[in-house]
Amino acid sequence: MAPPSDFPAPHIIQPIKSHHHTIIALHGRGSNGPDFADDLSEDKSSKGMTIAEHFPHSKWIFPSSPKRHSTIFQEDMDQWFDIYSLTDPSTQEELQIEGLRDSIKHILDIISKEVESVPPSNIVLLGISQGCATAIHALLAGQYRLGAFIGIAGWMPFHKHIADLSKLYGDTLQLTSTSRSQTNYATPALLCHCTDDDIVEINLGHQLCDALMAPGLNMDITFKEFAKGGHWIPAPVGFDAIVDFLRSRSLD
Repeated sequence: MAPPSDFPAPHIIQPIKSHHHTIIALHGRGSNGPDFADDLSEDKSSKGMTIAEHFPHSKWIFPSSPKRHSTIFQEDMDQWFDIYSLTDPSTQEELQIEGLRDSIKHILDIISKEVESVPPSNIVLLGISQGCATAIHALLAGQYRLGAFIGIAGWMPFHKHIADLSKLYGDTLQLTSTSRSQTNYATPALLCHCTDDDIVEINLGHQLCDALMAPGLNMDITFKEFAKGGHWIPAPVGFDAIVDFLRSRSLD
């Protein structure tokens, strides 16, 4: 198990104005917190503004994963957990357990520290690709109803086990030290996916959406499907969707 010290210090961007909200944003495999922050700052909405400029009262936290050995690539790389296949993420699913468990705990620790400064309803959890896959389990395994969840080009690890989260988190992932409640299921979520994504195909995005809307979770999901954009957020339309969603959740 990776100790907390194995996770690099998060990259933090302080709010432009007074601190009202916090957005925790998880990068994808092969990236890191600072690079993801740079990538997000390069694209703009239809108003010619970055996401950070739209929300000047938001503090941004960009955690970084540690380097983990990749079974499929046979090398160490930046990834939240090991995975054998993105065509069928359930293949050799056991490879995901250790990294996913450690990463969920790390993100929950960040959230716990942040609620000392702002209420949970003022925290947004965001992730792209493997960062989305990690973030959604951190949300479901946690104890807080957050202000919003945003998943970009993501999927649901262990989707076949969603009907029994207590067993998944308790027996499989052994998240014995985390406090869980069902109030977190009330967190509104925006899922964005492009039909031309050739890394995480859109059927996995639909699978994630279906899992979150299934009986037992019944989450409030907004699914935005874009024709073009690949494994990213199409600008400006995708950034407009994120801004509009967060505005509807009273972010300023």
